[in-house]
Order: sequence, then C-alpha cells, then structure tokens
Amino acid sequence: MTDTSDPVGGDGERPRDAAPRLAAAVAEDFEREGYDVVRPIDRAEGDFHLRPTGDGARFGTGEVTVDELPSADPTVVVDAVAAAAKRGRFALLAADPETAREAHAVLTDPPGAASVDGDGNRTFYHVPDRLRVGSEGFGAIRADGDLVWRETHDAGGVTGEERTRIVLEADGTVQAVFDAYTDLACPSPTAFPYAYRRGSDKRIHVTKDGREVGVYNSIRELKADAYVPVPDPLVPEIHLPDGAELAGRWAIASVDADGDVELLTE
Repeated sequence: MTDTSDPVGGDGERPRDAAPRLAAAVAEDFEREGYDVVRPIDRAEGDFHLRPTGDGARFGTGEVTVDELPSADPTVVVDAVAAAAKRGRFALLAADPETAREAHAVLTDPPGAASVDGDGNRTFYHVPDRLRVGSEGFGAIRADGDLVWRETHDAGGVTGEERTRIVLEADGTVQAVFDAYTDLACPSPTAFPYAYRRGSDKRIHVTKDGREVGVYNSIRELKADAYVPVPDPLVPEIHLPDGAELAGRWAIASVDADGDVELLTE
C-alpha cells in the first residue's frame, strides 16, 4: 500500500493523520485482490485510491475512491458520491454494517431522495444549510408541522410542454414554488413568506415584504413563535457534475467487527 503523505515532514508539512479504520480495512481487502492502493495527501481526495491492475476489476477499469462515512446522513452520503464523480472516480463508501444499510437506503429506491410517488415526483431530504434570500437574510415560514420539499411535473408555458417545478409545503399548504432547481441558488427576498436576519443589536429580526414583523433574542425564541427557517432541499443532480446521475457511480463496503468486508450495490 502506497502512502503519498510525507512521514518525516520533509517539506515542512505535518503528515496526514492515521487512516480511518474501516476505510483501511477495505483498502487492504482490495489490495489482496490485486488493486494498487494509494493514500492521497489531500483529504478532499478521499481516504484511499484503488487502481485495478488485472482482469478482475469489480467496478470497471477506472480509479476508485474509498471514503469512510462518518454517518448515513443523506447529505454526507450523496456528497461523498458527488465528490468522487467530480474527479472522474467511482465511489466506494466504507461503513459499519448499520451505517452501511442506512446509506444504501439513501442511495436506492429512489436514489438520493426521501421518496417518490406513482407519477415519479420525488420528495427530497433536507441539507443542514438554510436558504439565503439576498440582503434580507434567510427564508422562513410559519407552520406547526414539518416542511416538505417535493417536485411536480405539469404542463406549462406557451408550448404546454411538461416542466418540473419544486414546491415547498407545510401544514398542507404550498409555501413557495420554483420553476427550476437552479432558482434555489439565489432566491429573491420575497421567495418565502418571511425572512430573518441577525441585526447589529445581535437580535433576530423577522420581515415580511420588507417590513419588520418581529424581533427575537435567539433562534430558539424565533422557533417557539412558530417561525421555521427554510432548509435547503437535497436535490442530487445539483450536487453531481452536469448531466451525471447517482446510478452506476457507487458501492458501499460494510465492514464488520472482525474486519470482514461485504459489498452492497444497487
């Protein structure tokens, strides 16, 4: 196994930390099968790279990134696949058996989405980020229940061609509608019913159509008054390179307590 870090710090940089245990077990397993194994210096490049050297390549002839999953959070899982795809590599995600099963569920049926209905419309997971609405701060709504981001397909425009729209719902009511996924990159200040930001007084100021409607000492107080910050939906195709899909780009290596590796695929 090749480690491309500098163990003696000859260039003045500190050597990379010890490899994550599960990723190392997977790398060693594939090295026994004849793969060349390299540990990159740059953490963004993954924990290990695998390069097939013979006819027994499991994932085609291209390079494979081995990355250990810290959790099965959908954002973590999809971003791990996306990071490998952006570098032209197949993603092999190492995890303990429970995390592996949960991550496998995130990436399958439907890939990278929470659910899909009979018409093919997906309901999306949320990412930790909140949606910024320009200088007004971040988007918010008032609701008692959970927020749901989903897509719809309908006929629209002059030609009547089918279009995909993304909709935010709460308490059975549509709160916001976007005509394209790319519109989420920079929503307007009025995209959601409310906006909030932290002022120079360190307090949270809530506005509606540019007019202040509430001031709170903390986000906790804001939420206690039924205001809900709008989360960013996890739309897989936004995270992946242009035109790419999750299908065919990943496998999960489940590593048990004895270090035995089991592959979970699509």
